[in-house]
Amino acid sequence: MDAELQKAVTGLDETRDKLRDEVVAPLRGERGGLPEAEERYLLGSLAAVVESLQELADIAVERRYDNRYTRATRSRLKDAAKLLRDREKEIGQGV
Repeated sequence: MDAELQKAVTGLDETRDKLRDEVVAPLRGERGGLPEAEERYLLGSLAAVVESLQELADIAVERRYDNRYTRATRSRLKDAAKLLRDREKEIGQGV
């Protein structure tokens, strides 16, 4: 594995671990509903993470020999980010 790819893989692994420890675990432990007015902030942050994953998928498309699966993943990530952004906007508008 070349140095740039190793750096990217290590960074993703560290990011995953940090998300699990600092975001998923506390939210999972939280009991009770999330106030709708605050939900949009969580959705916006989540959408930003998904958009970053989409950007990574774009890069992978450029570097892969066979990019059929990466294109499908990229499309699904784009759709997921759009759903999150749409809901974030709805909540912000009081819908």
